Amino acid sequence: MTPVSAFREGWLLGLVLYLLAAPPAEPALFSTIITNGPTTNRVNLVLFSEGYTNGQSAIFLNDATNAAVFFLSAEPYAEYSNYFNVFAIFTNSAHAGSTHLIDQKYVAGYTYFNSTYDSNSDFLITIPPNTSDSNPKHGQGEVNSLLWTNYRSIFPSTNNNLPAMLVNDPVEGGSDGGSSDYGHTAISSIGNVSYILVHESGHTLGALGDEYTTAYPGFPNIQEPNTTTNTNYVKIQWNAWINTNTTPLPTPFALGYADAVGLFEGAHYHTTNWYRPYESCCMQSFGVGFCPVCQETLVRAIYGKVRPVGGYWPPTNTVTVTLPQPLTFSLTLLQPATHSLSVQWRTNGVVVGGASSSILSLSPLALGNGTNQVEADVWDATSMVRTDAQNVLKQTNTWTLNTSVPVMQIEALKWLTNGAFSFEVTGSAPANVVIELSTNLMQWTPVQTGAFSGGRLFYTNAGAASAPQRFYRTETP
Repeated sequence: MTPVSAFREGWLLGLVLYLLAAPPAEPALFSTIITNGPTTNRVNLVLFSEGYTNGQSAIFLNDATNAAVFFLSAEPYAEYSNYFNVFAIFTNSAHAGSTHLIDQKYVAGYTYFNSTYDSNSDFLITIPPNTSDSNPKHGQGEVNSLLWTNYRSIFPSTNNNLPAMLVNDPVEGGSDGGSSDYGHTAISSIGNVSYILVHESGHTLGALGDEYTTAYPGFPNIQEPNTTTNTNYVKIQWNAWINTNTTPLPTPFALGYADAVGLFEGAHYHTTNWYRPYESCCMQSFGVGFCPVCQETLVRAIYGKVRPVGGYWPPTNTVTVTLPQPLTFSLTLLQPATHSLSVQWRTNGVVVGGASSSILSLSPLALGNGTNQVEADVWDATSMVRTDAQNVLKQTNTWTLNTSVPVMQIEALKWLTNGAFSFEVTGSAPANVVIELSTNLMQWTPVQTGAFSGGRLFYTNAGAASAPQRFYRTETP
């Protein structure tokens, strides 16, 4: 045996042993963590794995479950937890963690989504397209492909999705993704995920801005819902939250204003001439929650994806009514955690007094025949929102009733020359008509049963002259 042959045989043996020892690569694995309703009417938080290697799907699922608990315990997500579903998609990476550009070079394929920490602070984590890799298919494009192609049957509406990525790296870091014009993904390392994931969701869900004061050269000077250069009260986006009687503008960093909404200098990567609404908010400080202004923005963002009416009855918005029996209209509402949605019913644009529950019983005869409308206004009167210019917290469900209920009338009443009394019943009825008689409007006695002929039914009481007082009515089953 030649040395070359010996080398080849040894290499083949080593390869066989490796293949036998290495576990097969795990395919993309989809898991449901929390489900509260159809994906078409919920915010779908979808957690992706990055830097989890082959065989670590169970570890990722545990991390994703913990991240979901952290996320839904933060306000306003806790109040609207019923409005969220949470899912997890596991994909295994070739290496654990992420690429730290501060001490290693970028190599495509190092992890599944090719995430990288920035080369300066070693904190900002992005996925392509970014400064390391301009190809969106290597990062955000893969996120989009999994959502829009692989699992399109589960997520038919892309508007409802809130993608997030858990990076299996202990070094704190995160971002709202790569290129803002290609898509957003809330990225967080496992290190301090309870804060970073919530913070990044402020960007991806509510388009909130960073309130940091450290310089970021080249960052676009565009105002966000929580950052402004305006000092004029009228032009401040969040002026509905500012009490000018007690809060000066700009607002000093003093103990008396720590819990006040005002105009605090320092935001949008500037120490001066940029302002934020609150002294300490999740968009600026570790370990704190969203301020009232950011909560308002996020509540509006949630309602931009979720409608408060989850279902209604009748299930069609056009109803044909041919019977006089009362109609029942009902709503299935997505109730927040600690307060209830408000309801008001209307008929033909007129408010129905006292009708503020999710059920309305209505007699079609009260509306009359023809085309009528029944409307249910549903809105969230939450104290978290003071400004809702686009009315996203309100939904109106409308039913159009095409009513054709049989109507009967007693007419042509007259005394005959022989002392008899007669009248005719006109109209229509689905079955025989019963004519009933009473002397006291309490006890009624059937006196004739018949069917309409040509829209008329005649009745004669030959002994009417001997009775001092009689009442008549007609009924039909």
